Amino acid sequence: MNTAQTNPALMQLEDIVLPEKISQFPIAPGFWILALFIIASIIFAVVKIKQHRRYHLPRKAALADFEQLEPANSQYASDINTLLKRTAMSYFPREDFAKLDGERWYQWLGLRLSEQDAINMGQLLKKRYQKDGLTLTESTQLHTYTEQWLNKRSRFIALSDMPENITPTSHQSEASCSQ
Repeated sequence: MNTAQTNPALMQLEDIVLPEKISQFPIAPGFWILALFIIASIIFAVVKIKQHRRYHLPRKAALADFEQLEPANSQYASDINTLLKRTAMSYFPREDFAKLDGERWYQWLGLRLSEQDAINMGQLLKKRYQKDGLTLTESTQLHTYTEQWLNKRSRFIALSDMPENITPTSHQSEASCSQ
């Protein structure tokens, strides 16, 4: 028996028409804008990370050199001062820091330390030209201050941007020698 003859309503049905396949392209404009934003964000992040690493490369090299210095050495304070000055000159023009010494130098170094640590570091660095030099305890303290200074990841402040009203790290009347 034929099903079409048994049910006349089935005779009125038409064949099923499948819809066209949906294409992946073109995607709506919002998705293109989102994709461009994500790509731009990734490129921006990669560039910033590379700049950050390149900026801190001299500081990390100074840390490697710092690890080679011996606090028991009689020239330790002078070696530390030279290392810090070399680090500063790798970030800023040589003419700004090569001749810098004394209170202004200690103040600039102190910008990366707490106020009391900056004062102590300045006093220890002043002993680099004294006959007695540093004791082993003082060398260890200078080692600690220098390590803190080099490990700080903040950007260095240029001399021209340094505030003028910084508390002096020690007596202004004390003579200083340049290196």
